[in-house]
Amino acid sequence: MIENPKVSLFNRKGKLYIQYYINGRCVQKSLKRDYTKENIKLAKKYVIPEIERKILLGEIQDNRVKPKEFEYYATIYLRQKENLKSYYEYENIVVNQLFPLFKHKKVNEITKGEIKEWVDKRLNEITSKRLRNILNILIAILDIAVEYEHIQINPAKNIKLPSHKKIRDMKPFNEEEVKLLINNAKGQFKCYLAIAFYTGMRPGEIIALTISDINLKEMYINVNKRIRKGEIDTPKTKNSLRKVPIFQNLKPYLEELIKKAKENKTFNLFTTKTGKRYYSSDKLHPHWYDLLQKCNIEKRVMYNTRHTFATLAIKRGVPIFNVSQILGHRNTQETLETYAKFINNEHLQLDRNLELFTDSSTDSVSKKA
Repeated sequence: MIENPKVSLFNRKGKLYIQYYINGRCVQKSLKRDYTKENIKLAKKYVIPEIERKILLGEIQDNRVKPKEFEYYATIYLRQKENLKSYYEYENIVVNQLFPLFKHKKVNEITKGEIKEWVDKRLNEITSKRLRNILNILIAILDIAVEYEHIQINPAKNIKLPSHKKIRDMKPFNEEEVKLLINNAKGQFKCYLAIAFYTGMRPGEIIALTISDINLKEMYINVNKRIRKGEIDTPKTKNSLRKVPIFQNLKPYLEELIKKAKENKTFNLFTTKTGKRYYSSDKLHPHWYDLLQKCNIEKRVMYNTRHTFATLAIKRGVPIFNVSQILGHRNTQETLETYAKFINNEHLQLDRNLELFTDSSTDSVSKKA
């Protein structure tokens, strides 16, 4: 360590740091420079004298602020995310996942043990992948408190999670159940289910459809947007921007939707009773669960319409590459990993008379005979 009567410089992992005392409190700050002879010389010549001058003049004081409640740092974090498309996702996690436990807790009172206990409990309710996303936001919020020097160590860091595990199994519907659900649905919701089952589109993508997205001449749906929290947004990923084929069985439902939309003088295929665009697909859940009860089918989430399309398409022999494109997956690996357990035994259904090779030697022998 290079000593100075009032201020000192030291090396921390190859970086140059400065240290001084204010009212008995040790202050250590990085100069954001490598620990080299040249940088040490510059710090001695310019930085140290300036800090000493400010200390003598009282311009540097002990401005320690008592640690504030978690909500204070979370608000700063959300303010940093305001201009992002995914802002509402961050806000939802902060308000609904983190605030119930940490909102009014002083940030210096949050312990690693408390966080670990909360994590273990949440693992019984959500996947480790989902929990990792939540935990990363908690880490980012507490990092702000560290930067403000209101806490020394971020207690949320280095919390180990198990590998990704699905809590809720996918439960695709069989063909009879699909027919039963569509036949018993009414009005606009019947058309919604037809699209969901015949295309595998996500709920938010379906309710965002407009007349111009339907190309009945070339028989495809242009998926280029979704509705989330009342806002029109781009689909989930860049791969979700795609064209989905229209199967003949789906065509009548799309024609009905287009006809109704034109009669109501709107471009939106799905609207509420008041003629407005849906705020989110959650508004369809009451219709969905009432329909399941009516059809005497066990309760399961509406998203299983997507899983149903995927599994039935694969079983019908649609190439996995095509299924992946229709679903808007990143690649076929994602599709295979997601639906592997539903296609594990499909190879046993192969025609045993399939000829993989032309046996030219056999032909030549028969000719000679």
